[in-house]
Amino acid sequence: MRAGVTNHAGAAAGAGAAGPSVFGGNPYSFVMPTPARTVLLAIAACAIASTPALGAAEFTVKEGPTPGVTAGGAFTWFTGMYSAAGNPRGHVMGSDAGAAGSTLMLAFGSGARLVARNALPEVASGPAVFRRQVVGGTGPYLGARGMVLSRKVGGIYTHAVTYTLPPRGTRRATMSYVVRLRPAQTTQNGGARGVGNRRVIAGTVFDAGGTQVGTYAVDSTLAYVYGAGTYEWFVGAFGYVFADGTLMARGPYQRAAASAPGALAPSGRVVTGGTGAYAGMRGQVVVTPNPDGTSTHSFTLVRR
Repeated sequence: MRAGVTNHAGAAAGAGAAGPSVFGGNPYSFVMPTPARTVLLAIAACAIASTPALGAAEFTVKEGPTPGVTAGGAFTWFTGMYSAAGNPRGHVMGSDAGAAGSTLMLAFGSGARLVARNALPEVASGPAVFRRQVVGGTGPYLGARGMVLSRKVGGIYTHAVTYTLPPRGTRRATMSYVVRLRPAQTTQNGGARGVGNRRVIAGTVFDAGGTQVGTYAVDSTLAYVYGAGTYEWFVGAFGYVFADGTLMARGPYQRAAASAPGALAPSGRVVTGGTGAYAGMRGQVVVTPNPDGTSTHSFTLVRR
């Protein structure tokens, strides 16, 4: 195994002493107010999607050299992503706290995301070869399922991705909510420039009319800091709790100083599953920070 700001987790967030993980035990244990109303009509009023036809596709990317950081009991890394020919494609990042907690995230320059989980060693090939399950993607990879084969050669990891997409004509559900965050809780894990620090945030979900319809939580790890601290990249897990089910998402997000260029730009996360009314759902959620400190979370979901 591999050992006042505006941000794409949502609104302005402060820091304090960290409490227990919102993703420990029951990961979505926030209590809904009673009575509560969720806006789920979009699920029943799905439009036919023009997704690509079902079929296997594949590509290979490689990482730039990076030592990564071990802090807080987990290994976290962030580096450049390149095509097999050496052309820049974006960034590779992730965190590794053991096989069940290993996450690989590909952030393409186009804004698309692909997330794979749970590194399993290829015993016959040695300890430097792992398989991870593709749990979803955004943009052209929305609803992707597949496998990533990661090999370490000459100190550099290469990732061979094979995936399928939902069949053409698969129905898509869309819905949108506004999230307001509470102050962040940060655990200082001692990594250089704070890399490896854990950031936990809770929030409240509202419909377009301002009625509370759910709760929200983020559990993330700082993966990279640049621009003299103006920008930070996090890898995180996200949970939405509604009256009739939950949605879970994973992916990287960028946190920027409020005055930084792109501070209010939207970013996508990968919806990896759900429960209740959302059982079997995958897709994406695009998070757009708003000037008032809230953020708009726009979902596109397919059932796979």
